[in-house]
Amino acid sequence: MSVILEYKSVNKNFDEKQVLKNINLQIESNKIVGLLGKNGSGKSTLFKLANDLLTVSSGEVLIDGKPVSVESKKVVSYLPERPYLEPSLTPSDAIKLFETFYEDFDSQKAEKLLNDLDLDKNLKLSKMSKGMKEKVQLVLVMSRKAKLYI
Repeated sequence: MSVILEYKSVNKNFDEKQVLKNINLQIESNKIVGLLGKNGSGKSTLFKLANDLLTVSSGEVLIDGKPVSVESKKVVSYLPERPYLEPSLTPSDAIKLFETFYEDFDSQKAEKLLNDLDLDKNLKLSKMSKGMKEKVQLVLVMSRKAKLYI
């Protein structure tokens, strides 16, 4: 089995505070892995390092054997903690946006998932509940043919 995500002696500091200390972790392809820990223990920091939203203080993060970069974003589908879609968009608009942005986006899968979740593809996000918006974002993430979903 090949390793899709690897942290090698990763340290992350925010100013004087060390958040991650000497993290060594390998996650194999085709596995579902859950990360549990207290608030502030570094879970989100690990995810952000893998998505190039933060940089390591020292050590290395590898995606599919290569350093995290613009190229690695092509194989990672990431669901951030906070909403990121413009409230004036509809799910249908968001699908069109993702189609143009990601080569591996499957709009038919997105449409099916929206239907399965009973979400109106023509309702503006601003008119949706928090849970509905989160489902739309999850649909978009899961509709990519990525090697790694975070």
